Amino acid sequence: MAQILPIRFQEHFQLQNLGINPANVGFSTLTMESDKFICIREKVGEQAQVTIIDMSDPMAPIRRPISAESAIMNPASKVIALKGAPGFCSPASDSQSPGSSLCPAGKTLQIFNIEMKSKMKAHTMAEEVIFWKWVSVNTVALVTETAVYHWSMEGDSQPMKMFDRHTSLAGCQVIHYRTDEYQKWLLLVGISAQQNRVVGAMQLYSVDRKVSQPIEGHAAAFAEFKMEGNAKPATLFCFAVRNPTGGKLHIIEVGQPAAGNQPFVRKAVDVFFPPEAQNDFPVAMQIGAKHGVIYLITKYGYLHLYDLESGVCIYMNRISADTIFVTAPHKPTSGIIGVNKKGQVLSVCVEEDNIVNYATNVLQNPDLGLRLAVRSNLAGAEKLFVRKFNTLFAQGSYAEAAKVAASAPKGILRTRETVQKFQSIPAQSGQASPLLQYFGILLDQGQLNKLESLELCHLVLQQGRKQLLEKWLKEDK
Repeated sequence: MAQILPIRFQEHFQLQNLGINPANVGFSTLTMESDKFICIREKVGEQAQVTIIDMSDPMAPIRRPISAESAIMNPASKVIALKGAPGFCSPASDSQSPGSSLCPAGKTLQIFNIEMKSKMKAHTMAEEVIFWKWVSVNTVALVTETAVYHWSMEGDSQPMKMFDRHTSLAGCQVIHYRTDEYQKWLLLVGISAQQNRVVGAMQLYSVDRKVSQPIEGHAAAFAEFKMEGNAKPATLFCFAVRNPTGGKLHIIEVGQPAAGNQPFVRKAVDVFFPPEAQNDFPVAMQIGAKHGVIYLITKYGYLHLYDLESGVCIYMNRISADTIFVTAPHKPTSGIIGVNKKGQVLSVCVEEDNIVNYATNVLQNPDLGLRLAVRSNLAGAEKLFVRKFNTLFAQGSYAEAAKVAASAPKGILRTRETVQKFQSIPAQSGQASPLLQYFGILLDQGQLNKLESLELCHLVLQQGRKQLLEKWLKEDK
Protein backbone atom coordinates (compact mmCIF):
# COMPACT_ATOMS: atom_id res chain seq x y z
CA MET A 1 0.00 0.00 0.00
CA ALA A 2 1.38 3.44 -0.95
CA GLN A 3 2.31 5.62 2.01
CA ILE A 4 -0.14 8.45 2.66
CA LEU A 5 1.45 11.87 2.28
CA PRO A 6 0.52 15.00 4.26
CA ILE A 7 1.40 17.29 1.33
CA ARG A 8 0.29 17.73 -2.26
CA PHE A 9 2.90 18.69 -4.87
CA GLN A 10 1.96 20.28 -8.19
CA GLU A 11 3.98 21.39 -11.19
CA HIS A 12 2.09 24.26 -12.82
CA PHE A 13 4.25 24.69 -15.94
CA GLN A 14 7.81 24.99 -17.24
CA LEU A 15 8.95 28.50 -18.18
CA GLN A 16 10.94 27.16 -21.17
CA ASN A 17 7.66 25.91 -22.64
CA LEU A 18 6.46 29.52 -22.62
CA GLY A 19 9.47 30.67 -24.62
CA ILE A 20 11.54 31.89 -21.67
CA ASN A 21 15.30 31.57 -22.18
CA PRO A 22 16.77 29.43 -19.35
CA ALA A 23 19.58 32.00 -18.97
CA ASN A 24 16.98 34.50 -17.72
CA VAL A 25 15.62 32.21 -15.00
CA GLY A 26 17.42 33.43 -11.89
CA PHE A 27 17.36 35.70 -8.84
CA SER A 28 18.57 38.82 -10.69
CA THR A 29 16.21 38.58 -13.68
CA LEU A 30 13.02 36.86 -12.46
CA THR A 31 10.70 38.17 -9.74
CA MET A 32 7.51 36.77 -8.21
CA GLU A 33 5.90 39.12 -5.68
CA SER A 34 2.77 36.99 -5.27
CA ASP A 35 1.04 33.93 -6.72
CA LYS A 36 -0.57 36.14 -9.40
CA PHE A 37 2.38 37.12 -11.63
CA ILE A 38 5.89 36.11 -12.64
CA CYS A 39 8.02 38.85 -14.20
CA ILE A 40 11.16 38.14 -16.29
CA ARG A 41 13.63 40.61 -17.79
CA GLU A 42 14.94 39.31 -21.13
CA LYS A 43 16.99 40.37 -24.12
CA VAL A 44 15.96 39.23 -27.59
CA GLY A 45 18.79 40.16 -29.95
CA GLU A 46 19.53 43.77 -29.05
CA GLN A 47 16.00 44.42 -27.80
CA ALA A 48 15.39 44.36 -24.05
CA GLN A 49 11.95 43.25 -22.94
CA VAL A 50 9.94 42.38 -19.86
CA THR A 51 7.75 39.28 -19.96
CA ILE A 52 4.83 39.07 -17.55
CA ILE A 53 3.16 35.74 -16.89
CA ASP A 54 -0.34 36.05 -15.51
CA MET A 55 -0.80 32.89 -13.43
CA SER A 56 -4.50 32.84 -14.29
CA ASP A 57 -3.58 32.60 -18.01
CA PRO A 58 0.06 31.43 -18.18
CA MET A 59 -0.09 30.30 -21.80
CA ALA A 60 -0.51 33.91 -22.95
CA PRO A 61 2.56 35.79 -21.64
CA ILE A 62 2.53 39.59 -21.95
CA ARG A 63 5.73 40.92 -23.57
CA ARG A 64 6.66 44.60 -23.51
CA PRO A 65 9.75 46.34 -24.98
CA ILE A 66 11.03 47.64 -21.65
CA SER A 67 14.65 48.07 -20.64
CA ALA A 68 15.02 48.19 -16.87
CA GLU A 69 17.49 47.20 -14.21
CA SER A 70 14.74 45.55 -12.18
CA ALA A 71 11.01 44.93 -12.59
CA ILE A 72 8.51 43.83 -9.93
CA MET A 73 4.79 43.28 -10.44
CA ASN A 74 2.21 44.50 -7.96
CA PRO A 75 0.95 41.53 -5.89
CA ALA A 76 -2.67 42.02 -6.98
CA SER A 77 -3.00 44.05 -10.19
CA LYS A 78 -1.33 44.70 -13.55
CA VAL A 79 0.85 47.45 -12.15
CA ILE A 80 4.61 47.21 -12.59
CA ALA A 81 7.42 48.92 -10.70
CA LEU A 82 10.56 49.61 -12.74
CA LYS A 83 14.01 50.56 -11.58
CA GLY A 84 15.67 52.53 -14.38
CA ALA A 85 18.85 51.62 -16.25
CA PRO A 86 21.10 54.08 -18.13
CA GLY A 87 19.42 55.20 -21.32
CA PHE A 88 15.89 54.36 -20.20
CA CYS A 89 13.26 55.99 -18.06
CA SER A 90 9.88 54.60 -19.01
CA PRO A 91 8.09 51.88 -20.98
CA ALA A 92 6.64 52.57 -24.38
CA SER A 93 3.35 54.42 -24.39
CA ASP A 94 1.68 57.07 -26.51
CA SER A 95 3.93 59.85 -25.26
CA GLN A 96 7.03 58.03 -24.08
CA SER A 97 9.45 55.58 -25.59
CA PRO A 98 12.37 53.54 -24.26
CA GLY A 99 15.59 55.50 -24.30
CA SER A 100 13.76 58.82 -24.37
CA SER A 101 15.92 60.21 -21.55
CA LEU A 102 18.86 59.28 -19.38
CA CYS A 103 18.20 57.96 -15.88
CA PRO A 104 20.58 57.43 -12.98
CA ALA A 105 21.02 53.65 -12.76
CA GLY A 106 19.40 52.12 -9.70
CA LYS A 107 18.00 55.45 -8.47
CA THR A 108 15.05 56.22 -10.74
CA LEU A 109 11.90 54.36 -9.74
CA GLN A 110 8.64 54.36 -11.64
CA ILE A 111 5.26 52.72 -11.27
CA PHE A 112 3.17 51.99 -14.38
CA ASN A 113 -0.32 50.72 -14.94
CA ILE A 114 0.14 48.25 -17.80
CA GLU A 115 -3.51 48.10 -18.87
CA MET A 116 -3.99 51.88 -18.81
CA LYS A 117 -0.51 52.46 -20.32
CA SER A 118 -0.04 55.25 -17.81
CA LYS A 119 2.65 56.29 -15.36
CA MET A 120 1.29 56.35 -11.81
CA LYS A 121 4.30 57.56 -9.85
CA ALA A 122 8.00 58.30 -10.20
CA HIS A 123 10.82 59.15 -7.83
CA THR A 124 14.58 59.55 -8.02
CA MET A 125 16.44 58.37 -4.92
CA ALA A 126 19.60 60.00 -3.59
CA GLU A 127 21.11 56.53 -3.10
CA GLU A 128 21.02 53.46 -5.31
CA VAL A 129 18.26 50.98 -4.48
CA ILE A 130 19.94 47.59 -4.18
CA PHE A 131 16.80 45.60 -3.33
CA TRP A 132 13.09 46.30 -3.46
CA LYS A 133 9.84 44.48 -2.86
CA TRP A 134 6.11 45.06 -2.73
CA VAL A 135 5.13 44.58 0.93
CA SER A 136 1.42 45.20 0.25
CA VAL A 137 -0.80 46.11 -2.70
CA ASN A 138 0.03 49.80 -2.22
CA THR A 139 3.52 49.90 -0.66
CA VAL A 140 6.97 49.19 -2.06
CA ALA A 141 9.94 48.70 0.28
CA LEU A 142 13.23 50.19 -0.95
CA VAL A 143 16.57 49.04 0.45
CA THR A 144 19.75 51.09 -0.06
CA GLU A 145 23.24 50.49 1.33
CA THR A 146 22.39 52.56 4.42
CA ALA A 147 18.62 52.48 5.05
CA VAL A 148 15.18 51.02 4.32
CA TYR A 149 12.28 53.11 2.98
CA HIS A 150 8.58 52.49 2.36
CA TRP A 151 7.02 54.14 -0.69
CA SER A 152 3.23 54.37 -0.64
CA MET A 153 1.26 54.47 -3.87
CA GLU A 154 -1.26 56.83 -2.26
CA GLY A 155 -1.34 60.35 -3.70
CA ASP A 156 2.00 62.00 -4.35
CA SER A 157 3.73 60.59 -1.26
CA GLN A 158 7.51 60.27 -1.30
CA PRO A 159 9.50 57.29 0.06
CA MET A 160 9.57 57.42 3.86
CA LYS A 161 12.62 56.26 5.78
CA MET A 162 11.74 53.41 8.16
CA PHE A 163 15.12 52.56 9.69
CA ASP A 164 18.89 52.64 9.20
CA ARG A 165 20.57 49.38 8.27
CA HIS A 166 22.42 47.59 11.05
CA THR A 167 26.18 47.12 10.77
CA SER A 168 25.70 43.33 10.96
CA LEU A 169 24.38 43.42 7.37
CA ALA A 170 27.35 45.36 5.99
CA GLY A 171 28.78 43.51 2.99
CA CYS A 172 25.76 41.18 2.75
CA GLN A 173 23.74 40.48 -0.38
CA VAL A 174 20.19 41.49 0.52
CA ILE A 175 17.89 38.63 -0.47
CA HIS A 176 14.60 39.41 1.25
CA TYR A 177 12.50 41.96 3.09
CA ARG A 178 9.24 41.32 4.89
CA THR A 179 6.79 42.85 7.32
CA ASP A 180 4.07 41.58 9.59
CA GLU A 181 0.43 42.12 8.58
CA TYR A 182 0.26 45.55 10.22
CA GLN A 183 3.72 46.77 9.13
CA LYS A 184 4.72 47.19 12.78
CA TRP A 185 7.56 44.69 12.54
CA LEU A 186 10.03 44.94 9.66
CA LEU A 187 12.70 42.44 8.67
CA LEU A 188 15.70 42.72 6.37
CA VAL A 189 17.52 39.51 5.37
CA GLY A 190 21.00 39.21 3.87
CA ILE A 191 23.61 36.53 3.24
CA SER A 192 27.39 36.52 2.92
CA ALA A 193 30.10 33.93 2.32
CA GLN A 194 32.32 33.35 5.36
CA GLN A 195 34.78 30.50 5.97
CA ASN A 196 33.34 28.27 3.24
CA ARG A 197 29.75 28.63 4.37
CA VAL A 198 26.82 30.95 3.69
CA VAL A 199 26.03 33.04 6.77
CA GLY A 200 22.58 34.58 7.21
CA ALA A 201 22.15 38.00 8.83
CA MET A 202 18.79 39.55 9.70
CA GLN A 203 17.70 42.87 11.15
CA LEU A 204 14.38 42.90 13.01
CA TYR A 205 12.97 46.39 13.55
CA SER A 206 10.08 47.48 15.78
CA VAL A 207 8.26 50.51 14.33
CA ASP A 208 6.61 51.33 17.67
CA ARG A 209 9.77 51.06 19.75
CA LYS A 210 12.14 52.30 17.00
CA VAL A 211 14.62 49.60 17.97
CA SER A 212 16.57 47.11 15.82
CA GLN A 213 17.78 43.66 16.76
CA PRO A 214 20.44 41.81 14.75
CA ILE A 215 19.74 38.06 14.41
CA GLU A 216 21.65 35.26 12.73
CA GLY A 217 19.21 33.63 10.31
CA HIS A 218 18.66 32.67 6.68
CA ALA A 219 14.89 32.59 6.15
CA ALA A 220 11.97 34.05 8.09
CA ALA A 221 8.26 34.87 8.07
CA PHE A 222 5.64 36.54 10.24
CA ALA A 223 2.37 34.87 11.18
CA GLU A 224 -0.87 35.90 12.85
CA PHE A 225 -1.85 32.93 15.00
CA LYS A 226 -4.78 32.58 17.41
CA MET A 227 -4.08 30.15 20.23
CA GLU A 228 -6.92 28.13 21.72
CA GLY A 229 -8.48 30.12 24.55
CA ASN A 230 -7.13 33.47 23.37
CA ALA A 231 -9.51 36.13 22.09
CA LYS A 232 -7.02 37.70 19.69
CA PRO A 233 -4.22 36.40 17.46
CA ALA A 234 -0.57 36.79 18.39
CA THR A 235 2.06 38.09 15.96
CA LEU A 236 4.66 35.35 15.63
CA PHE A 237 8.13 35.74 14.16
CA CYS A 238 9.51 32.50 12.71
CA PHE A 239 13.08 32.18 11.51
CA ALA A 240 15.43 29.38 10.51
CA VAL A 241 19.20 29.33 10.65
CA ARG A 242 22.01 26.94 9.89
CA ASN A 243 25.32 27.55 11.61
CA PRO A 244 28.33 25.29 12.31
CA THR A 245 26.48 23.62 15.21
CA GLY A 246 23.39 22.68 13.14
CA GLY A 247 20.00 23.97 12.02
CA LYS A 248 17.29 25.55 14.18
CA LEU A 249 13.78 26.87 13.69
CA HIS A 250 12.65 29.52 16.18
CA ILE A 251 9.04 30.62 16.72
CA ILE A 252 8.64 33.70 18.93
CA GLU A 253 5.83 36.10 19.78
CA VAL A 254 6.89 39.69 19.09
CA GLY A 255 5.50 42.64 21.01
CA GLN A 256 3.27 42.45 24.07
CA PRO A 257 0.45 39.89 24.10
CA ALA A 258 -2.99 41.43 23.54
CA ALA A 259 -5.00 42.18 26.68
CA GLY A 260 -6.42 38.94 28.07
CA ASN A 261 -4.24 36.73 25.85
CA GLN A 262 -1.98 34.04 27.22
CA PRO A 263 1.56 34.66 25.87
CA PHE A 264 2.86 32.28 23.20
CA VAL A 265 5.59 30.02 24.59
CA ARG A 266 8.73 30.37 22.49
CA LYS A 267 9.69 27.27 20.46
CA ALA A 268 13.14 26.26 19.21
CA VAL A 269 13.40 23.00 17.27
CA ASP A 270 16.13 21.29 15.27
CA VAL A 271 16.10 21.55 11.47
CA PHE A 272 17.47 18.28 10.12
CA PHE A 273 19.99 18.33 7.27
CA PRO A 274 20.99 14.94 5.82
CA PRO A 275 24.69 13.98 5.75
CA GLU A 276 24.83 14.43 1.96
CA ALA A 277 23.65 18.05 2.35
CA GLN A 278 26.50 19.45 4.44
CA ASN A 279 26.40 22.84 2.71
CA ASP A 280 22.62 23.12 2.61
CA PHE A 281 20.82 25.99 4.36
CA PRO A 282 17.29 27.51 4.53
CA VAL A 283 16.42 29.83 1.62
CA ALA A 284 12.66 30.42 1.86
CA MET A 285 9.83 30.35 4.37
CA GLN A 286 6.09 30.90 4.00
CA ILE A 287 3.20 30.47 6.43
CA GLY A 288 0.16 28.32 5.63
CA ALA A 289 -2.27 30.39 7.69
CA LYS A 290 -5.33 28.20 7.14
CA HIS A 291 -3.66 25.09 8.54
CA GLY A 292 -1.25 26.78 10.96
CA VAL A 293 1.91 25.40 9.35
CA ILE A 294 5.34 26.64 8.29
CA TYR A 295 6.77 25.76 4.88
CA LEU A 296 10.58 25.87 4.93
CA ILE A 297 12.61 25.31 1.75
CA THR A 298 16.37 24.79 1.59
CA LYS A 299 18.97 25.60 -1.05
CA TYR A 300 19.16 21.93 -2.09
CA GLY A 301 15.40 21.73 -2.70
CA TYR A 302 14.25 20.09 0.54
CA LEU A 303 10.83 20.96 1.95
CA HIS A 304 10.26 20.92 5.71
CA LEU A 305 6.69 21.23 7.01
CA TYR A 306 6.29 22.34 10.64
CA ASP A 307 3.34 22.87 12.95
CA LEU A 308 3.33 26.59 13.78
CA GLU A 309 2.02 26.19 17.33
CA SER A 310 4.26 23.38 18.61
CA GLY A 311 7.21 23.48 16.20
CA VAL A 312 6.77 19.75 15.47
CA CYS A 313 8.22 18.70 12.10
CA ILE A 314 5.32 17.09 10.26
CA TYR A 315 7.13 16.13 7.06
CA MET A 316 10.41 16.51 5.19
CA ASN A 317 11.38 15.48 1.67
CA ARG A 318 13.24 16.71 -1.37
CA ILE A 319 10.83 18.33 -3.82
CA SER A 320 13.30 19.79 -6.34
CA ALA A 321 16.75 18.78 -7.59
CA ASP A 322 17.32 22.44 -8.51
CA THR A 323 17.40 25.44 -6.18
CA ILE A 324 14.03 27.13 -5.65
CA PHE A 325 15.21 30.75 -5.70
CA VAL A 326 11.93 32.62 -5.30
CA THR A 327 8.69 31.78 -3.45
CA ALA A 328 5.36 33.35 -2.50
CA PRO A 329 2.31 32.26 -0.52
CA HIS A 330 -0.10 30.24 -2.69
CA LYS A 331 -3.44 31.65 -1.57
CA PRO A 332 -5.86 29.16 -3.21
CA THR A 333 -4.37 26.30 -1.16
CA SER A 334 -2.76 28.23 1.73
CA GLY A 335 0.48 26.66 0.48
CA ILE A 336 3.75 27.82 -1.07
CA ILE A 337 4.56 28.44 -4.75
CA GLY A 338 8.02 28.88 -6.21
CA VAL A 339 10.27 28.79 -9.25
CA ASN A 340 13.44 26.71 -9.49
CA LYS A 341 16.52 27.34 -11.61
CA LYS A 342 15.32 24.85 -14.19
CA GLY A 343 12.27 27.04 -14.82
CA GLN A 344 9.79 24.74 -13.11
CA VAL A 345 6.90 26.58 -11.43
CA LEU A 346 5.75 24.38 -8.57
CA SER A 347 3.60 24.52 -5.47
CA VAL A 348 3.18 22.51 -2.30
CA CYS A 349 0.24 22.54 0.08
CA VAL A 350 -1.25 20.51 2.90
CA GLU A 351 -3.17 17.44 1.69
CA GLU A 352 -6.32 18.03 3.71
CA ASP A 353 -7.66 14.50 3.26
CA ASN A 354 -4.50 12.97 4.73
CA ILE A 355 -2.76 15.28 7.18
CA VAL A 356 -4.80 14.47 10.30
CA ASN A 357 -4.49 10.73 9.65
CA TYR A 358 -0.75 11.19 8.94
CA ALA A 359 -0.12 13.08 12.19
CA THR A 360 -2.16 10.59 14.22
CA ASN A 361 -0.98 7.29 12.74
CA VAL A 362 2.35 7.86 10.96
CA LEU A 363 3.80 10.40 13.41
CA GLN A 364 1.95 8.72 16.30
CA ASN A 365 0.98 12.19 17.53
CA PRO A 366 -2.79 12.19 18.17
CA ASP A 367 -2.65 15.58 19.94
CA LEU A 368 -1.20 17.14 16.79
CA GLY A 369 -3.87 15.38 14.72
CA LEU A 370 -6.58 16.85 16.95
CA ARG A 371 -5.11 20.36 16.75
CA LEU A 372 -4.85 20.22 12.95
CA ALA A 373 -8.43 18.95 12.68
CA VAL A 374 -9.82 21.70 14.92
CA ARG A 375 -7.77 24.47 13.33
CA SER A 376 -8.87 23.77 9.76
CA ASN A 377 -12.12 21.87 10.31
CA LEU A 378 -10.61 18.72 8.77
CA ALA A 379 -11.85 15.15 8.81
CA GLY A 380 -9.69 12.26 9.98
CA ALA A 381 -9.80 12.59 13.77
CA GLU A 382 -13.40 11.63 14.46
CA LYS A 383 -12.51 8.65 16.68
CA LEU A 384 -10.02 10.76 18.65
CA PHE A 385 -12.64 13.42 19.37
CA VAL A 386 -15.26 10.88 20.40
CA ARG A 387 -12.75 9.12 22.69
CA LYS A 388 -11.62 12.40 24.27
CA PHE A 389 -15.21 13.58 24.75
CA ASN A 390 -16.27 10.31 26.40
CA THR A 391 -13.21 10.26 28.68
CA LEU A 392 -13.80 13.83 29.91
CA PHE A 393 -17.53 13.21 30.34
CA ALA A 394 -16.89 10.05 32.37
CA GLN A 395 -14.50 12.04 34.59
CA GLY A 396 -17.21 14.62 35.27
CA SER A 397 -15.28 17.32 33.38
CA TYR A 398 -18.45 18.50 31.66
CA ALA A 399 -17.20 21.96 30.64
CA GLU A 400 -14.09 20.45 29.03
CA ALA A 401 -16.18 17.76 27.32
CA ALA A 402 -18.47 20.50 26.01
CA LYS A 403 -15.48 22.35 24.53
CA VAL A 404 -14.39 19.16 22.72
CA ALA A 405 -17.91 18.67 21.32
CA ALA A 406 -18.03 22.31 20.21
CA SER A 407 -14.64 22.20 18.47
CA ALA A 408 -14.89 18.77 16.81
CA PRO A 409 -14.77 19.20 13.01
CA LYS A 410 -17.79 18.81 10.76
CA GLY A 411 -20.10 18.94 13.82
CA ILE A 412 -19.58 15.23 14.49
CA LEU A 413 -20.49 15.55 18.19
CA ARG A 414 -23.28 18.12 17.76
CA THR A 415 -25.92 15.38 17.93
CA ARG A 416 -29.07 14.39 19.82
CA GLU A 417 -27.00 11.79 21.73
CA THR A 418 -24.68 14.50 23.07
CA VAL A 419 -27.61 16.69 24.15
CA GLN A 420 -29.18 13.67 25.90
CA LYS A 421 -25.91 12.90 27.72
CA PHE A 422 -25.81 16.43 29.16
CA GLN A 423 -29.56 16.27 29.92
CA SER A 424 -29.00 13.13 32.00
CA ILE A 425 -26.69 14.92 34.45
CA PRO A 426 -28.54 16.74 37.25
CA ALA A 427 -27.54 20.32 38.06
CA GLN A 428 -25.45 20.91 41.17
CA SER A 429 -26.95 23.20 43.78
CA GLY A 430 -26.41 26.86 42.86
CA GLN A 431 -24.89 26.04 39.46
CA ALA A 432 -26.15 26.08 35.90
CA SER A 433 -27.06 22.63 34.60
CA PRO A 434 -24.40 20.83 32.49
CA LEU A 435 -26.79 21.11 29.51
CA LEU A 436 -27.02 24.89 29.89
CA GLN A 437 -23.22 25.08 30.26
CA TYR A 438 -22.91 23.08 27.03
CA PHE A 439 -25.23 25.42 25.14
CA GLY A 440 -23.36 28.42 26.58
CA ILE A 441 -20.06 27.12 25.18
CA LEU A 442 -21.67 26.47 21.78
CA LEU A 443 -23.11 30.00 21.72
CA ASP A 444 -19.71 31.49 22.52
CA GLN A 445 -18.31 29.77 19.43
CA GLY A 446 -21.09 30.60 16.98
CA GLN A 447 -24.58 29.50 16.01
CA LEU A 448 -26.64 26.55 17.24
CA ASN A 449 -28.05 23.95 14.89
CA LYS A 450 -31.81 23.30 14.67
CA LEU A 451 -31.86 20.52 17.27
CA GLU A 452 -29.81 22.53 19.78
CA SER A 453 -31.95 25.64 19.24
CA LEU A 454 -35.17 23.74 20.01
CA GLU A 455 -33.70 22.11 23.12
CA LEU A 456 -32.33 25.42 24.42
CA CYS A 457 -35.67 27.20 23.84
CA HIS A 458 -37.44 24.45 25.77
CA LEU A 459 -34.93 24.70 28.64
CA VAL A 460 -35.00 28.51 28.87
CA LEU A 461 -38.79 28.81 28.61
CA GLN A 462 -39.11 26.21 31.40
CA GLN A 463 -37.06 28.59 33.55
CA GLY A 464 -39.14 31.62 32.50
CA ARG A 465 -36.13 33.43 30.98
CA LYS A 466 -37.71 34.61 27.74
CA GLN A 467 -35.41 37.69 27.62
CA LEU A 468 -32.43 35.40 26.97
CA LEU A 469 -34.07 34.11 23.80
CA GLU A 470 -34.65 37.67 22.58
CA LYS A 471 -30.98 38.49 23.23
CA TRP A 472 -29.74 35.44 21.29
CA LEU A 473 -32.09 36.13 18.38
CA LYS A 474 -30.72 39.68 18.11
CA GLU A 475 -27.19 38.21 18.05
CA ASP A 476 -28.24 35.82 15.25
CA LYS A 477 -27.40 32.75 17.34
